[in-house]
Amino acid sequence: MDLNNEFDYKKINDKTKLYLNKAMDIYSLIKDKIIIQKVKDIIGTKSYTFTKLDKKVLSLFIAGFLIDENLKNIYSQYDDIKLNDFLDFIDIKKRDIKELADDKYEDFYKKNFQLDLINIIKKNILEINFITPEIIISSLQYIRLYGSKILDYFALKYDITDSILGFSSHPIFEAFRNYILMDGSIGKRKTTKRSYNDSSSLFTEFTENYDNPKLDENKIKSDDFDSENVWKILESIQKKFIGQEKAVEDLFNNIINNQQLVINDDYTDGERSLIFLDGPTGTGKTAIIREITDKLDIPFVSTSIMNYSSTGYVGDNLTDNLSKLLKSANGNLEKAQRGIIVFDEFDKIAYNQNGGLEMKRAIQQQLLDFLGGGKYDIDISNSIFDRRKVEFDTSKLTFICLGALTELRNQKTENKHYLGFGNENTNKIVSYKITPQDLINIGLERELVGRINTYLHTEEYAKENLLNILKKSTISPIIGFEKWITSKDKKLIINDDAYETIAEAAYELNTGARSLQTIMNNIRTHFLKEVLRGKNKEIKLDVNTIMEINENTLNRKVRR
Repeated sequence: MDLNNEFDYKKINDKTKLYLNKAMDIYSLIKDKIIIQKVKDIIGTKSYTFTKLDKKVLSLFIAGFLIDENLKNIYSQYDDIKLNDFLDFIDIKKRDIKELADDKYEDFYKKNFQLDLINIIKKNILEINFITPEIIISSLQYIRLYGSKILDYFALKYDITDSILGFSSHPIFEAFRNYILMDGSIGKRKTTKRSYNDSSSLFTEFTENYDNPKLDENKIKSDDFDSENVWKILESIQKKFIGQEKAVEDLFNNIINNQQLVINDDYTDGERSLIFLDGPTGTGKTAIIREITDKLDIPFVSTSIMNYSSTGYVGDNLTDNLSKLLKSANGNLEKAQRGIIVFDEFDKIAYNQNGGLEMKRAIQQQLLDFLGGGKYDIDISNSIFDRRKVEFDTSKLTFICLGALTELRNQKTENKHYLGFGNENTNKIVSYKITPQDLINIGLERELVGRINTYLHTEEYAKENLLNILKKSTISPIIGFEKWITSKDKKLIINDDAYETIAEAAYELNTGARSLQTIMNNIRTHFLKEVLRGKNKEIKLDVNTIMEINENTLNRKVRR
């Protein structure tokens, strides 16, 4: 299901629309109201000021009491949940709630509710057949993970549960889950409970094994890495990253193989690919990995290695990435443990460059242990009173280390240029090698380099590559430019020669595929006034216009 499309106000079913309208009635009443409550904490009481997200959560929850008969019936089974308690918590009376004008709901929804609903739902329920109030409210039990603890505070204030976990442990959420299974609003599944802590239901996950799930041809579900559809995904990604087809295929195959090995527990030490991916800036290293992990539904974390430090220095800890992976996997530990961690700017911890010898050596030593695979205790608590941990095994992770290797690359290609549109005597294809010994020579520890067993690279873009991206890639910046113009009821007229001129200008910027977007943004800026306010229905893009835009954008004036 496309949630962005499904949560379009016009497409929401009538039952859910009535429910959301009531939530908006409540929220419009309290949106700008300062609400401060004395709420119980483990050691006493505290004053708490509601955030906008807090108010939305309570508005969604209370609306179920007021508008939906099925929800009223479910609530009525629990003596500890009362409408008046909720109304008191947000300091209003039922008679205070007034309906918005009919023509106001859609705009109010888009501005205040749509994005939050998508964020809450998409992170917690995998297979939705149609949106219902029960699905929305069931997902609210996870809201504390995304910025609001208001239901927990409510539970503590009114002693709804003895658990320090708050409202999320209340059996009403189990009732919602059972109902949405029964009414078919989510796909048929077999449910296996997996818990980090048997006394807690907050971090309990459900592993879905769907019967005959519908398969998006551009995305696979969870563990289906033996499916023939996997290779269709590879083809679709290669169509996006024109000029990097070989790098995409090599990365894709290594990631698939790693997943198959660790899912089947069919591997020995050294079989999993630990990857070093080098390539010039702007060749899409991170973007390719992000696209692969998204389509294969693999938890993914990308971070600069320069964010980290050893003991005694200010900086993040490497194990923070494990917590991020766990969150990316929606708390599913098994899935998180076969995720992917990307360390960008890996070459910048080489200590023959730019000083910082002692700290860079220390970080390398920490990486040596981390990449080797081990077990780490990860904090999954939500407050200083909640001290639960989970053991995270890193031996199944895929690590990918990225580096531009700019200085090393310049040394190896000095006074040489890649083949372009110009004179072949001055634009030659240059072949060069980057070896493990090169990494050691620039200041990476031999033992650390020894951990890496797979070396891949992206290619520098020639002008032909940039031209092909413009004309053929499914993410060509021309596509976005044309969509923008069309959205303003105008038509783009572009001469064929204009593509080559854009590619030429982008090549001169020398920032890889990013330079195409830079040039197109300059062009967009030039046409903003005409597209937004002009009466001409056609926007013409030709060689002379592009050259003039590029010249004017780069030129600066100064008084001497």
